[in-house]
Amino acid sequence: MELRALGPVAAVVAGQPVDLGPPKQRALFALLLSAADRVVAVDTIIELLWAGEPPAAATASLQAYVSRLRRVLEPAR
Repeated sequence: MELRALGPVAAVVAGQPVDLGPPKQRALFALLLSAADRVVAVDTIIELLWAGEPPAAATASLQAYVSRLRRVLEPAR
């Protein structure tokens, strides 16, 4: 797996670029990539992704984004 954070955020799995999804999901990927090897609290992620104005379903949306990213980045999992 190759993760790219300089320039457009991107990921390559098994030699092929993968679709990281919609803008918020891509932003989540970038946020987690920038915090590699560190724990990031859910509240912090929600605060950053929605710039202090999260929707009522922010936690559910975040869980869906994480699930989709895992599916794309670890297809054999």
